[in-house]
Amino acid sequence: MKDEHFGDLCNRYFLSTISAEEMAELDCCLKGSQDLRVKFAAEARLDTNLRDAASSFEKKEGSEISTVPSRRKWQWAMGAAAALVLIALVVSLFYPEGKTERIARIADLNGAVTWIADGEQTEGRLKVGNELTGGTLEVSSLDSWAEIVFRDSSTVWVSGPAVVTISDGGAGKMIRLREGDLFLDVSPQPEGKPMRVITPSAEAVVLGTQFNVSASSSSTSLTVNEGTVQVTRLADGSVQEVEADHGVVAALEHESPFQASPRGDSVRIWKSEYPRDVRQGSLRFGAEGHPDVLRAETHLFRGDYGEKIDPILLHSAVVGPAAGKMQPVLLSKEARFLIQGHLDQSFQVSFGFGTHHARGGLSGKFSTDRKIEVEPDTDGYFEVELTLADFRRLRSRFVESPVGHELGWFWVQTTKKDVGLSVYSVELFSPEPISK
Repeated sequence: MKDEHFGDLCNRYFLSTISAEEMAELDCCLKGSQDLRVKFAAEARLDTNLRDAASSFEKKEGSEISTVPSRRKWQWAMGAAAALVLIALVVSLFYPEGKTERIARIADLNGAVTWIADGEQTEGRLKVGNELTGGTLEVSSLDSWAEIVFRDSSTVWVSGPAVVTISDGGAGKMIRLREGDLFLDVSPQPEGKPMRVITPSAEAVVLGTQFNVSASSSSTSLTVNEGTVQVTRLADGSVQEVEADHGVVAALEHESPFQASPRGDSVRIWKSEYPRDVRQGSLRFGAEGHPDVLRAETHLFRGDYGEKIDPILLHSAVVGPAAGKMQPVLLSKEARFLIQGHLDQSFQVSFGFGTHHARGGLSGKFSTDRKIEVEPDTDGYFEVELTLADFRRLRSRFVESPVGHELGWFWVQTTKKDVGLSVYSVELFSPEPISK
């Protein structure tokens, strides 16, 4: 069967316009060809990610996106039965019962990390050295991270909060990042079996390289440190080849720019801009004369690795230098942060940030706590200025000092009680040049 005809059958299947005769033909093709089953599975992944992304994006107030056709209801019972049989066939062929092949191991981890494989949750039982089958890793807190090493030594650092699913089958390695940050060092992959990294808005095809990915529900940024990565924007199928020291942003709105560009020289100052720099939280657009506000998002913390505690309610707002501006933001010795926000009442607030190695992966996470006193006549407004010396590294494995490292993201957080935490802006000042 010609690729064009098979592709047409797949498109008709995913758009629910396939006839009973065409369904039977597709079913026969998949039963008779491993290569076609691999292609069908890849098409299914793209279809699922695009629909999930479009669905989440359309929920945003005032957003617009090109229509993604929804699957129509089958209008005849035979068609429905055939569809179910087809799906069952593909699942059984790719994931046979009892298959428990180990594809990777935990090389390092910290904080609230949960692994789910074969329907079994292993939170609290993960240890360095544990071998993993395909499954999903949830890194749920801001000070959490995990390092996964595949059998070919390809390494993935996952920085929380993040949700990532990994697999390694006949078509090669696949990593699906629902949200969060990944730092990847990929060994050369077998011919015809590249690693694929899929987010709600993009798919990256990798043969062997080092790169960083940051994903949200509506946008993906990717920067390449070594080698080349092919990136497809799922909204319209546009493709970019991203070379070393270049980056690209793939958003759901296909009217937005999608063009690989050089990272450029580093900068020492940065100020958050909404919605571009939002990483976590609920963005509320200000009325005339009022600024946009990032309201803290509520989530649960179930304890660090190995702990058994009652869940703690957290309220977090996270911002970070946007992909879109491909200039890395470096921290200098005299750098300081200025945070402006709102609280309904005086309360203890945690501030922190994560850093990257220059042209590399995660290098550290740093935090500090402050009791914020709000005055009745200020309507809850607060302003806090912090130097790098005010922050402590969260784990001994992290670099002792963030000086000279790239700023990845900045968080503001309260625990247990919702006190109306909102962030107006986070700004970085660096009065002196960075020493080389």
